[in-house]
This record gives sequence, C-alpha cells and structure tokens, in this order.
Amino acid sequence: MENSAKPDLRAGFPVDNLPDDGMILGQVEGEDVILARCGEELFAVGASCTHYHGPLADVLVVGETLRYPWHHACFSLRTGEALRAPALDPIACWRVEKIGGKAYQPVVQAADFGHGQRRTRVRGLAKDFTPDVEIRLL
Repeated sequence: MENSAKPDLRAGFPVDNLPDDGMILGQVEGEDVILARCGEELFAVGASCTHYHGPLADVLVVGETLRYPWHHACFSLRTGEALRAPALDPIACWRVEKIGGKAYQPVVQAADFGHGQRRTRVRGLAKDFTPDVEIRLL
C-alpha cells in the first residue's frame, strides 16, 4: 500500500467507518500505525511485529488482542505487550481520543529501547495505561 493511501491518524478518522473488531492501517508522522476498534474502545498500536518486523496489517483482531498469522505472535491492543512467542518485545502503543465522531491519534513521548531503536511508547505505562474515553491522537 502506498504511503499516500494511508490516512493520517493525527488528522482524525471517522469512528463510524471502523466496524467493531475492525482495524485500519494509517500513519502518524510517517510511521505505520494500526487503529483498531473493540466495542466502544479504540486502540492505536505499531504496525510491525517485533519478531522479524513483519507487517501487522493482516492481523486478526480477537478481543483486545492482535493475532499475527505469520508466526502466531499475539499482542495486547491495550498495552502493546507481547502475549505470545515468538514475539518477546512490545509493539508501540498510542493514546487515542474520540472527539465529535472522529478518532485522533497523538504522538506521545519516545522511549529508547536500546540497539539504536526509539519507539513512540513509554515503557512502564503499559500495565496501568487506560485510554481516555474520548479518542484523539495528540
């Protein structure tokens, strides 16, 4: 998919266009991001598996998890945590806010995870992280 075909999630995405247990591949500042819906909750996570960096665009949304078909890794939509091997590292996770029927995705602080990798996620917030009821990407 061309970068120009992916919606800029910071500009907002109509929530009604995202079915329950559905997802869309978008971008935030040039980085691929998945926006997923589970009931009334919206989640935004990185779009690359941390095991061999395969694309997560073809994953299955099952409850509050992403199930990756290539190697059967599983990630929490709420925290980005890797729940099943072979993935051991979390995927990036963003706060999402809903304003007037659109989901917006903010860019949050970047954390250094070593090996020269910087991800837009703050380690340590994962287990206690609860997205706002309203959805907006800052």
